[in-house]
Amino acid sequence: MNYCAIDFGHTNYKIAFIENGNIILFQKNSYNDRLIFDDLIIKIKSMGCEKILCCNVLNENIINSIISDFPPDMKNILEFFSSEDCQKHISLAYKDDVKRLGADRALNLVGASVKTKNDLIVIDAGTATTIDYLDSNKNHIGGIILPSKNLIDNIFHEMLDFDFSEELLSSDIFSNNTRSCIENGSSISAYYAINNILDKMLESKDSVVEIYVTGGNAKDIIDNCNYPLIHVESLLFDGLVVLKG
Repeated sequence: MNYCAIDFGHTNYKIAFIENGNIILFQKNSYNDRLIFDDLIIKIKSMGCEKILCCNVLNENIINSIISDFPPDMKNILEFFSSEDCQKHISLAYKDDVKRLGADRALNLVGASVKTKNDLIVIDAGTATTIDYLDSNKNHIGGIILPSKNLIDNIFHEMLDFDFSEELLSSDIFSNNTRSCIENGSSISAYYAINNILDKMLESKDSVVEIYVTGGNAKDIIDNCNYPLIHVESLLFDGLVVLKG
């Protein structure tokens, strides 16, 4: 069977086409480019896609506004998956209210769970950086949410009454302009924190652990991480493939 899949993220949305369980096309788009939906419906029809498998982390009003622009043919075949759906394959740590766990985090874990028999960690480097641990028995032990470097930088952009982006960037710890001070500080805050969390997670477990990284900022995580990482950009879509069977 052929499917289309859409990951509605906070900053962008990603589209994949799945043919016989294999992801054959993957792309990232801006919400501002609504014309992509016209091309998408043509592709869906040409491939004979039976469903559009969806993951959403946006609030209800925003996702409803986006879907309202879809052609009727697309609306009729949308199928959304939640963290609750993921519990058919893994046991999630949010026991009080599993709905509070982002579907993207849960789907990433499902996607990674079929790639190894070892314990695993998933780092999702998106608008925020999430780090989650799944043991070899497919029990989600829990995780951490960190602000990404870009998120920290944007907060300072909003706080200050001038634009520091045109200033020259230096990597010296003794930074001598606002841009260097902020971006060097945000790098330390973001990437040192990730290494510190990985240190603590690995120290607490006497297991072989594979670490997967996904998301738009994965390259920056790889460049700044003290541990070997396995980059799988399609990890969330791999999770959707598992759920759909």
